[in-house]
Amino acid sequence: LVASFFFIGLMSMMIPLCHVFGGLIAVCLFMGLFDGCFICIMAPIAFELVGAQDVSQAIGFLLGLMSIPMTVGPPIAGLLRDHLGTYDVAFYLAGVPPLIGGAILCIIPWVHERQKLKERAKTVDGETTEKMLENESTLVSDAAEKTVKEMESGF
Repeated sequence: LVASFFFIGLMSMMIPLCHVFGGLIAVCLFMGLFDGCFICIMAPIAFELVGAQDVSQAIGFLLGLMSIPMTVGPPIAGLLRDHLGTYDVAFYLAGVPPLIGGAILCIIPWVHERQKLKERAKTVDGETTEKMLENESTLVSDAAEKTVKEMESGF
């Protein structure tokens, strides 16, 4: 998924650099391949995140969100072309969100692992504190029992 995002962004940014038709075909083939990988992996990820009960609603929600930039993007690209005289900036800007998304997806596992380590450390500290309190209460109760036994045997 992360590689798909990176390559979709990279291929979008390479379109203005294609000065030969064969190069444009190659870029579009790679872009289509990685876009297909992204679409194919979307359903299993949605299933894993929300479960079997809500997977159809999650996929519909994802596709609905994806339709917003696909609908708004072409008119914005046209406005950029009108003002700048070229579509190059529009293609470069179209490649930025997938690259940022890929970078964020690379960071998520690292953040998740750090949170797990912090939780483990808290659990260990909590268990240590509990064990210390248990040992202390055991020592206090043992000392109290000894004192009671000494008092009973002394009287």
